[in-house]
Amino acid sequence: MRRRILTALVGAVIAALLAVGVVTVVLVRLAAYDTTVEHLENSATTLAAVIGDSVAEDAHVLLTRGRMQRLSASLGVENIGVVLAMPHSNMPARVLAELPEGLTVPDLDLEVLAATGNSSGRASENAWAAATFAPRDAPGPTIIVVVSSGLIAPIGPAGTWFLFAAAVTLVGAAAIALRLSRNLARPLVEATAATRKIAAGELDTRLPEPPADSHDEHAELARAVNAMAESLERSRGLERQFLLSVSHDLRTPMTSIQGYAEALSDGTIDDASRAGGVILDEAHRLDRLIHDLLDLARLDSRRFNLDLHSADVGAATEKAATAFEPEASGREVRLVVRTPGDPATARIDSDRWGQVVGNLIENALRHAAGRVDIEVTSTPGQVNLSVADDGPGIASEDLPHVFERLYVSKRKPAGHESGSGLGLAIVRELVQAMGGSVSAESLSGRGAKLVVTIPSDS
Repeated sequence: MRRRILTALVGAVIAALLAVGVVTVVLVRLAAYDTTVEHLENSATTLAAVIGDSVAEDAHVLLTRGRMQRLSASLGVENIGVVLAMPHSNMPARVLAELPEGLTVPDLDLEVLAATGNSSGRASENAWAAATFAPRDAPGPTIIVVVSSGLIAPIGPAGTWFLFAAAVTLVGAAAIALRLSRNLARPLVEATAATRKIAAGELDTRLPEPPADSHDEHAELARAVNAMAESLERSRGLERQFLLSVSHDLRTPMTSIQGYAEALSDGTIDDASRAGGVILDEAHRLDRLIHDLLDLARLDSRRFNLDLHSADVGAATEKAATAFEPEASGREVRLVVRTPGDPATARIDSDRWGQVVGNLIENALRHAAGRVDIEVTSTPGQVNLSVADDGPGIASEDLPHVFERLYVSKRKPAGHESGSGLGLAIVRELVQAMGGSVSAESLSGRGAKLVVTIPSDS
Protein backbone atom coordinates (compact mmCIF):
# COMPACT_ATOMS: atom_id res chain seq x y z
CA MET A 1 0.00 0.00 0.00
CA ARG A 2 2.82 2.40 0.86
CA ARG A 3 4.38 1.82 -2.55
CA ARG A 4 1.07 2.49 -4.30
CA ILE A 5 0.47 5.70 -2.37
CA LEU A 6 4.03 6.89 -2.99
CA THR A 7 3.79 6.07 -6.71
CA ALA A 8 0.39 7.75 -7.03
CA LEU A 9 1.44 10.98 -5.32
CA VAL A 10 4.77 11.30 -7.13
CA GLY A 11 3.08 10.38 -10.42
CA ALA A 12 0.44 13.06 -9.84
CA VAL A 13 3.14 15.68 -9.21
CA ILE A 14 5.08 14.63 -12.34
CA ALA A 15 1.89 14.78 -14.41
CA ALA A 16 1.11 18.24 -13.01
CA LEU A 17 4.63 19.48 -13.80
CA LEU A 18 4.44 18.10 -17.33
CA ALA A 19 1.06 19.75 -17.85
CA VAL A 20 2.38 23.08 -16.55
CA GLY A 21 5.49 22.77 -18.73
CA VAL A 22 3.49 22.00 -21.86
CA VAL A 23 1.05 24.84 -21.23
CA THR A 24 3.96 27.20 -20.51
CA VAL A 25 5.72 26.29 -23.76
CA VAL A 26 2.49 26.73 -25.73
CA LEU A 27 1.83 30.14 -24.15
CA VAL A 28 5.43 31.22 -24.79
CA ARG A 29 5.21 30.16 -28.43
CA LEU A 30 1.91 31.99 -28.87
CA ALA A 31 3.38 35.12 -27.31
CA ALA A 32 6.51 34.70 -29.45
CA TYR A 33 4.40 34.44 -32.61
CA ASP A 34 2.56 37.65 -31.79
CA THR A 35 5.86 39.43 -31.01
CA THR A 36 7.50 38.15 -34.18
CA VAL A 37 4.57 39.12 -36.41
CA GLU A 38 4.46 42.59 -34.90
CA HIS A 39 8.18 43.01 -35.56
CA LEU A 40 7.81 41.73 -39.12
CA GLU A 41 4.88 44.05 -39.86
CA ASN A 42 6.91 47.05 -38.71
CA SER A 43 9.89 45.89 -40.78
CA ALA A 44 7.72 45.32 -43.87
CA THR A 45 6.15 48.78 -43.56
CA THR A 46 9.59 50.39 -43.17
CA LEU A 47 11.01 48.52 -46.17
CA ALA A 48 8.04 49.41 -48.34
CA ALA A 49 8.58 53.12 -47.56
CA VAL A 50 12.34 52.88 -48.18
CA ILE A 51 12.05 51.10 -51.49
CA GLY A 52 9.15 53.33 -52.59
CA ASP A 53 9.04 54.86 -56.04
CA SER A 54 12.69 54.15 -56.90
CA VAL A 55 12.16 50.40 -57.37
CA ALA A 56 10.38 51.00 -60.70
CA GLU A 57 13.31 53.02 -62.09
CA ASP A 58 16.19 50.91 -60.88
CA ALA A 59 14.74 47.58 -59.68
CA HIS A 60 17.62 45.44 -60.76
CA VAL A 61 20.12 47.60 -58.88
CA LEU A 62 18.09 48.11 -55.75
CA LEU A 63 16.97 44.50 -55.40
CA THR A 64 20.26 42.73 -55.82
CA ARG A 65 20.89 39.74 -53.54
CA GLY A 66 23.66 41.57 -51.71
CA ARG A 67 21.45 44.52 -50.88
CA MET A 68 18.59 42.23 -49.75
CA GLN A 69 20.96 40.48 -47.37
CA ARG A 70 22.21 43.77 -45.95
CA LEU A 71 18.64 44.97 -45.46
CA SER A 72 17.73 41.69 -43.77
CA ALA A 73 20.64 41.99 -41.36
CA SER A 74 19.90 45.61 -40.52
CA LEU A 75 16.21 44.96 -39.84
CA GLY A 76 16.75 41.66 -38.00
CA VAL A 77 14.75 39.50 -40.41
CA GLU A 78 15.78 36.36 -42.27
CA ASN A 79 14.30 36.87 -45.76
CA ILE A 80 12.94 39.76 -47.83
CA GLY A 81 10.82 39.34 -50.94
CA VAL A 82 9.41 42.00 -53.26
CA VAL A 83 6.42 41.63 -55.56
CA LEU A 84 5.24 44.14 -58.17
CA ALA A 85 1.48 44.06 -58.68
CA MET A 86 -0.77 46.06 -60.99
CA PRO A 87 -4.05 46.83 -59.23
CA HIS A 88 -7.26 46.61 -61.25
CA SER A 89 -5.41 44.73 -63.96
CA ASN A 90 -5.35 41.18 -65.18
CA MET A 91 -1.61 41.23 -65.46
CA PRO A 92 0.06 38.68 -63.16
CA ALA A 93 2.13 39.91 -60.26
CA ARG A 94 5.83 40.07 -60.91
CA VAL A 95 8.34 38.76 -58.33
CA LEU A 96 11.26 41.18 -58.14
CA ALA A 97 13.01 39.52 -55.19
CA GLU A 98 12.54 35.89 -54.26
CA LEU A 99 9.82 35.28 -51.72
CA PRO A 100 10.65 33.48 -48.46
CA GLU A 101 10.75 29.70 -48.64
CA GLY A 102 7.36 28.04 -48.58
CA LEU A 103 5.51 31.22 -49.54
CA THR A 104 3.88 31.91 -52.93
CA VAL A 105 2.12 34.93 -54.42
CA PRO A 106 -1.40 33.47 -53.89
CA ASP A 107 -0.57 33.07 -50.20
CA LEU A 108 -0.23 36.85 -49.90
CA ASP A 109 -3.93 37.38 -50.66
CA LEU A 110 -3.52 40.44 -52.86
CA GLU A 111 -7.14 41.51 -52.38
CA VAL A 112 -6.66 41.78 -48.60
CA LEU A 113 -3.40 43.64 -49.17
CA ALA A 114 -5.06 46.09 -51.55
CA ALA A 115 -7.81 46.75 -49.01
CA THR A 116 -5.81 46.92 -45.76
CA GLY A 117 -2.25 47.59 -46.87
CA ASN A 118 -0.76 44.70 -44.86
CA SER A 119 -1.20 41.02 -44.02
CA SER A 120 0.61 38.32 -42.09
CA GLY A 121 0.70 34.58 -41.66
CA ARG A 122 2.82 31.52 -41.09
CA ALA A 123 4.74 29.37 -43.55
CA SER A 124 6.36 26.18 -42.27
CA GLU A 125 8.25 27.19 -39.09
CA ASN A 126 8.51 30.89 -40.09
CA ALA A 127 6.19 33.85 -39.64
CA TRP A 128 5.80 36.41 -42.41
CA ALA A 129 4.32 39.86 -42.91
CA ALA A 130 3.64 41.90 -46.03
CA ALA A 131 3.12 45.64 -46.56
CA THR A 132 2.26 47.65 -49.70
CA PHE A 133 3.47 50.91 -51.16
CA ALA A 134 1.61 52.64 -54.01
CA PRO A 135 2.60 55.89 -55.81
CA ARG A 136 0.65 58.94 -54.65
CA ASP A 137 0.86 61.18 -57.72
CA ALA A 138 0.14 58.87 -60.59
CA PRO A 139 -1.37 55.44 -60.83
CA GLY A 140 1.28 52.80 -61.09
CA PRO A 141 2.28 49.40 -59.85
CA THR A 142 1.90 48.52 -56.16
CA ILE A 143 5.06 47.46 -54.40
CA ILE A 144 4.55 44.56 -51.97
CA VAL A 145 7.38 43.89 -49.56
CA VAL A 146 7.34 40.53 -47.74
CA VAL A 147 9.61 39.75 -44.80
CA SER A 148 9.89 36.50 -42.83
CA SER A 149 11.70 35.26 -39.77
CA GLY A 150 11.76 32.28 -37.44
CA LEU A 151 9.68 32.48 -34.28
CA ILE A 152 11.51 34.18 -31.46
CA ALA A 153 10.68 32.04 -28.44
CA PRO A 154 13.61 32.07 -26.11
CA ILE A 155 12.75 30.71 -22.66
CA GLY A 156 16.05 31.94 -21.35
CA PRO A 157 16.71 31.98 -17.59
CA ALA A 158 13.02 31.24 -16.93
CA GLY A 159 13.49 27.79 -18.43
CA THR A 160 16.45 27.08 -16.16
CA TRP A 161 14.51 28.24 -13.13
CA PHE A 162 11.53 26.16 -14.18
CA LEU A 163 13.66 23.01 -14.42
CA PHE A 164 15.24 23.76 -11.05
CA ALA A 165 11.84 24.38 -9.46
CA ALA A 166 10.51 21.17 -11.02
CA ALA A 167 13.41 19.18 -9.58
CA VAL A 168 12.90 20.70 -6.11
CA THR A 169 9.17 20.06 -6.33
CA LEU A 170 9.73 16.41 -7.25
CA VAL A 171 12.11 15.88 -4.35
CA GLY A 172 9.72 17.61 -1.95
CA ALA A 173 6.76 15.65 -3.30
CA ALA A 174 8.65 12.37 -2.91
CA ALA A 175 9.54 13.22 0.71
CA ILE A 176 5.99 14.27 1.55
CA ALA A 177 4.54 11.25 -0.25
CA LEU A 178 6.89 8.91 1.62
CA ARG A 179 5.93 10.39 4.99
CA LEU A 180 2.25 10.49 4.11
CA SER A 181 2.25 6.90 2.86
CA ARG A 182 3.88 5.76 6.09
CA ASN A 183 1.35 7.68 8.19
CA LEU A 184 -1.57 6.29 6.18
CA ALA A 185 -0.30 2.73 6.10
CA ARG A 186 0.91 2.52 9.71
CA PRO A 187 -2.58 2.01 11.23
CA LEU A 188 -3.29 -0.72 8.69
CA VAL A 189 0.03 -2.41 9.43
CA GLU A 190 -0.70 -2.24 13.15
CA ALA A 191 -4.23 -3.56 12.61
CA THR A 192 -2.88 -6.43 10.49
CA ALA A 193 -0.34 -7.36 13.15
CA ALA A 194 -3.00 -7.15 15.88
CA THR A 195 -5.50 -9.33 14.00
CA ARG A 196 -2.80 -11.93 13.38
CA LYS A 197 -2.05 -12.04 17.10
CA ILE A 198 -5.75 -12.34 17.85
CA ALA A 199 -6.08 -15.15 15.32
CA ALA A 200 -3.13 -16.88 17.03
CA GLY A 201 -5.00 -16.81 20.34
CA GLU A 202 -3.60 -13.65 21.96
CA LEU A 203 -7.04 -12.23 22.69
CA ASP A 204 -5.72 -9.55 25.05
CA THR A 205 -4.14 -7.76 22.08
CA ARG A 206 -5.40 -4.20 21.65
CA LEU A 207 -4.65 -1.30 19.33
CA PRO A 208 -3.97 2.15 20.83
CA GLU A 209 -7.33 3.70 21.61
CA PRO A 210 -7.94 6.72 19.34
CA PRO A 211 -9.11 10.05 20.83
CA ALA A 212 -12.82 10.24 21.56
CA ASP A 213 -13.32 13.08 19.07
CA SER A 214 -11.55 11.20 16.26
CA HIS A 215 -13.96 9.56 13.81
CA ASP A 216 -11.87 9.02 10.69
CA GLU A 217 -11.41 5.64 9.01
CA HIS A 218 -8.30 4.75 11.00
CA ALA A 219 -9.98 5.53 14.32
CA GLU A 220 -13.05 3.49 13.40
CA LEU A 221 -10.81 0.59 12.30
CA ALA A 222 -8.96 0.66 15.63
CA ARG A 223 -12.23 0.69 17.57
CA ALA A 224 -13.62 -2.17 15.47
CA VAL A 225 -10.52 -4.33 15.99
CA ASN A 226 -10.56 -3.63 19.73
CA ALA A 227 -14.28 -4.40 19.95
CA MET A 228 -13.71 -7.65 18.07
CA ALA A 229 -10.87 -8.63 20.41
CA GLU A 230 -12.95 -7.80 23.48
CA SER A 231 -15.87 -9.81 22.15
CA LEU A 232 -13.66 -12.81 21.38
CA GLU A 233 -11.95 -12.58 24.76
CA ARG A 234 -15.29 -12.38 26.50
CA SER A 235 -16.66 -15.28 24.43
CA ARG A 236 -13.68 -17.39 25.42
CA GLY A 237 -14.27 -16.49 29.06
CA LEU A 238 -17.94 -17.40 28.71
CA GLU A 239 -17.01 -20.66 27.05
CA ARG A 240 -14.61 -21.51 29.87
CA GLN A 241 -17.23 -20.53 32.44
CA PHE A 242 -19.83 -22.58 30.61
CA LEU A 243 -17.64 -25.68 30.52
CA LEU A 244 -16.93 -25.37 34.23
CA SER A 245 -20.61 -24.89 34.99
CA VAL A 246 -21.76 -27.76 32.78
CA SER A 247 -19.04 -29.99 34.22
CA HIS A 248 -20.27 -29.16 37.70
CA ASP A 249 -23.92 -29.67 36.76
CA LEU A 250 -23.08 -33.01 35.19
CA ARG A 251 -20.79 -34.19 37.97
CA THR A 252 -23.19 -33.42 40.84
CA PRO A 253 -26.12 -35.57 39.65
CA MET A 254 -23.77 -38.24 38.34
CA THR A 255 -22.13 -38.46 41.78
CA SER A 256 -25.52 -38.83 43.45
CA ILE A 257 -26.69 -41.42 40.93
CA GLN A 258 -23.46 -43.37 41.26
CA GLY A 259 -23.51 -43.27 45.08
CA TYR A 260 -27.10 -44.40 45.45
CA ALA A 261 -26.74 -47.02 42.71
CA GLU A 262 -23.70 -48.50 44.48
CA ALA A 263 -25.60 -48.47 47.79
CA LEU A 264 -28.53 -50.29 46.20
CA SER A 265 -26.17 -52.76 44.55
CA ASP A 266 -24.34 -53.45 47.82
CA GLY A 267 -27.56 -53.62 49.83
CA THR A 268 -26.26 -51.07 52.31
CA ILE A 269 -29.28 -48.76 52.06
CA ASP A 270 -32.50 -49.47 53.89
CA ASP A 271 -34.89 -47.15 52.00
CA ALA A 272 -34.66 -48.35 48.39
CA SER A 273 -37.69 -46.24 47.42
CA ARG A 274 -35.98 -43.06 48.60
CA ALA A 275 -32.78 -43.99 46.77
CA GLY A 276 -34.76 -44.60 43.59
CA GLY A 277 -36.43 -41.23 43.95
CA VAL A 278 -33.08 -39.46 44.29
CA ILE A 279 -31.72 -41.30 41.25
CA LEU A 280 -34.84 -40.37 39.28
CA ASP A 281 -34.61 -36.71 40.28
CA GLU A 282 -30.94 -36.52 39.33
CA ALA A 283 -31.65 -38.26 36.04
CA HIS A 284 -34.29 -35.63 35.31
CA ARG A 285 -31.69 -32.92 35.99
CA LEU A 286 -29.34 -34.58 33.52
CA ASP A 287 -32.15 -34.89 31.00
CA ARG A 288 -33.01 -31.18 31.27
CA LEU A 289 -29.38 -30.16 30.80
CA ILE A 290 -28.97 -32.41 27.78
CA HIS A 291 -32.20 -31.09 26.27
CA ASP A 292 -31.00 -27.52 26.80
CA LEU A 293 -27.75 -28.30 25.01
CA LEU A 294 -29.60 -29.96 22.12
CA ASP A 295 -32.10 -27.09 21.88
CA LEU A 296 -29.33 -24.51 21.76
CA ALA A 297 -27.53 -26.50 19.05
CA ARG A 298 -30.71 -26.62 16.98
CA LEU A 299 -31.33 -22.91 17.49
CA ASP A 300 -27.76 -22.11 16.42
CA SER A 301 -28.09 -24.12 13.23
CA ARG A 302 -31.69 -22.96 12.64
CA ARG A 303 -32.69 -26.61 12.39
CA PHE A 304 -36.06 -26.22 14.06
CA ASN A 305 -39.54 -25.43 12.80
CA LEU A 306 -42.18 -23.31 14.48
CA ASP A 307 -45.86 -24.16 14.21
CA LEU A 308 -47.12 -20.60 14.39
CA HIS A 309 -50.85 -20.18 14.90
CA SER A 310 -53.17 -17.74 16.61
CA ALA A 311 -53.50 -18.64 20.28
CA ASP A 312 -54.46 -17.08 23.61
CA VAL A 313 -51.14 -16.17 25.23
CA GLY A 314 -52.74 -15.88 28.65
CA ALA A 315 -54.17 -19.41 28.57
CA ALA A 316 -50.90 -20.87 27.23
CA THR A 317 -48.97 -19.11 29.98
CA GLU A 318 -51.32 -20.38 32.75
CA LYS A 319 -50.98 -23.93 31.44
CA ALA A 320 -47.17 -23.75 31.45
CA ALA A 321 -47.06 -22.14 34.92
CA THR A 322 -49.32 -24.80 36.44
CA ALA A 323 -46.69 -27.48 35.80
CA PHE A 324 -44.24 -25.64 38.10
CA GLU A 325 -46.51 -25.41 41.14
CA PRO A 326 -45.13 -28.59 42.77
CA GLU A 327 -41.53 -27.39 42.37
CA ALA A 328 -42.50 -23.93 43.68
CA SER A 329 -44.19 -25.49 46.72
CA GLY A 330 -41.10 -27.59 47.39
CA ARG A 331 -39.01 -24.42 47.42
CA GLU A 332 -41.64 -22.58 49.50
CA VAL A 333 -42.19 -20.07 46.73
CA ARG A 334 -45.62 -18.79 45.77
CA LEU A 335 -46.49 -18.58 42.07
CA VAL A 336 -48.93 -15.78 41.19
CA VAL A 337 -50.34 -15.79 37.65
CA ARG A 338 -52.35 -12.86 36.28
CA THR A 339 -53.88 -12.77 32.81
CA PRO A 340 -56.26 -10.28 31.13
CA GLY A 341 -59.98 -10.98 31.18
CA ASP A 342 -60.22 -10.97 27.39
CA PRO A 343 -58.09 -13.30 25.25
CA ALA A 344 -54.69 -11.83 24.38
CA THR A 345 -54.08 -13.53 21.04
CA ALA A 346 -50.82 -13.70 19.11
CA ARG A 347 -49.20 -15.96 16.55
CA ILE A 348 -47.12 -18.34 18.64
CA ASP A 349 -45.97 -21.95 18.72
CA SER A 350 -47.78 -23.22 21.82
CA ASP A 351 -45.16 -25.87 22.68
CA ARG A 352 -42.27 -23.44 22.23
CA TRP A 353 -44.17 -20.79 24.19
CA GLY A 354 -44.49 -23.25 27.03
CA GLN A 355 -40.72 -23.73 26.86
CA VAL A 356 -40.21 -19.94 27.02
CA VAL A 357 -42.47 -19.59 30.06
CA GLY A 358 -40.91 -22.65 31.71
CA ASN A 359 -37.36 -21.35 31.33
CA LEU A 360 -38.35 -17.95 32.71
CA ILE A 361 -40.07 -19.52 35.72
CA GLU A 362 -37.13 -21.89 36.37
CA ASN A 363 -34.80 -18.90 36.40
CA ALA A 364 -37.10 -16.96 38.74
CA LEU A 365 -37.47 -19.93 41.13
CA ARG A 366 -33.69 -20.23 41.48
CA HIS A 367 -33.47 -16.63 42.73
CA ALA A 368 -36.84 -15.97 44.41
CA ALA A 369 -37.06 -15.53 48.17
CA GLY A 370 -40.75 -16.37 48.43
CA ARG A 371 -42.76 -15.12 45.46
CA VAL A 372 -42.78 -15.19 41.65
CA ASP A 373 -45.27 -13.02 39.72
CA ILE A 374 -46.22 -14.05 36.19
CA GLU A 375 -48.34 -11.51 34.33
CA VAL A 376 -49.71 -11.30 30.78
CA THR A 377 -50.89 -7.90 29.53
CA SER A 378 -52.21 -6.72 26.20
CA THR A 379 -51.51 -3.33 24.65
CA PRO A 380 -52.37 -2.07 21.13
CA GLY A 381 -50.31 -4.11 18.70
CA GLN A 382 -48.49 -6.32 21.21
CA VAL A 383 -48.76 -8.82 24.04
CA ASN A 384 -46.40 -8.68 27.01
CA LEU A 385 -45.31 -11.43 29.40
CA SER A 386 -43.40 -10.50 32.56
CA VAL A 387 -41.91 -12.88 35.12
CA ALA A 388 -40.71 -11.14 38.29
CA ASP A 389 -39.12 -12.55 41.45
CA ASP A 390 -38.42 -11.04 44.86
CA GLY A 391 -34.82 -12.16 44.98
CA PRO A 392 -31.64 -10.08 45.25
CA GLY A 393 -32.00 -8.72 41.72
CA ILE A 394 -29.49 -8.63 38.88
CA ALA A 395 -26.12 -7.00 39.32
CA SER A 396 -25.52 -3.98 37.11
CA GLU A 397 -22.57 -5.70 35.40
CA ASP A 398 -24.78 -8.73 34.63
CA LEU A 399 -27.86 -6.88 33.39
CA PRO A 400 -26.68 -6.29 29.76
CA HIS A 401 -25.73 -9.96 29.41
CA VAL A 402 -28.75 -11.73 30.92
CA PHE A 403 -29.92 -13.28 27.66
CA GLU A 404 -26.50 -14.07 26.23
CA ARG A 405 -25.76 -17.72 25.70
CA LEU A 406 -23.39 -19.41 28.14
CA TYR A 407 -23.50 -16.41 30.48
CA VAL A 408 -23.85 -17.26 34.17
CA SER A 409 -24.50 -14.54 36.68
CA LYS A 410 -21.75 -13.80 39.17
CA ARG A 411 -24.46 -13.58 41.85
CA LYS A 412 -25.28 -17.30 42.11
CA PRO A 413 -28.41 -18.31 44.05
CA ALA A 414 -27.59 -19.88 47.36
CA GLY A 415 -28.70 -23.43 48.01
CA HIS A 416 -30.01 -24.13 44.49
CA GLU A 417 -28.71 -25.36 41.18
CA SER A 418 -26.79 -22.52 39.58
CA GLY A 419 -27.77 -23.22 35.99
CA SER A 420 -25.59 -23.42 32.92
CA GLY A 421 -26.51 -20.15 31.23
CA LEU A 422 -28.58 -21.79 28.50
CA GLY A 423 -32.19 -21.27 29.57
CA LEU A 424 -32.47 -17.54 28.99
CA ALA A 425 -30.42 -17.73 25.78
CA ILE A 426 -32.96 -20.26 24.48
CA VAL A 427 -35.76 -17.88 25.53
CA ARG A 428 -34.28 -15.07 23.45
CA GLU A 429 -33.76 -17.27 20.37
CA LEU A 430 -37.32 -18.64 20.50
CA VAL A 431 -38.95 -15.24 21.10
CA GLN A 432 -36.99 -13.64 18.25
CA ALA A 433 -38.04 -16.52 15.99
CA MET A 434 -41.67 -15.65 16.84
CA GLY A 435 -41.03 -12.00 15.91
CA GLY A 436 -40.73 -10.68 19.46
CA SER A 437 -38.09 -9.27 21.80
CA VAL A 438 -36.88 -9.75 25.37
CA SER A 439 -35.55 -7.40 28.04
CA ALA A 440 -34.52 -7.44 31.68
CA GLU A 441 -35.19 -4.98 34.52
CA SER A 442 -33.77 -5.00 38.02
CA LEU A 443 -33.61 -2.97 41.20
CA SER A 444 -30.83 -4.05 43.51
CA GLY A 445 -32.29 -5.89 46.50
CA ARG A 446 -35.83 -5.75 45.11
CA GLY A 447 -35.84 -8.57 42.60
CA ALA A 448 -35.66 -8.87 38.84
CA LYS A 449 -38.24 -8.75 36.05
CA LEU A 450 -37.81 -10.42 32.66
CA VAL A 451 -40.17 -9.15 29.94
CA VAL A 452 -41.17 -10.79 26.66
CA THR A 453 -42.96 -8.75 23.98
CA ILE A 454 -44.54 -10.28 20.88
CA PRO A 455 -46.82 -8.80 18.18
CA SER A 456 -50.51 -9.31 18.86
CA ASP A 457 -52.82 -11.02 16.40
CA SER A 458 -55.56 -8.43 16.58
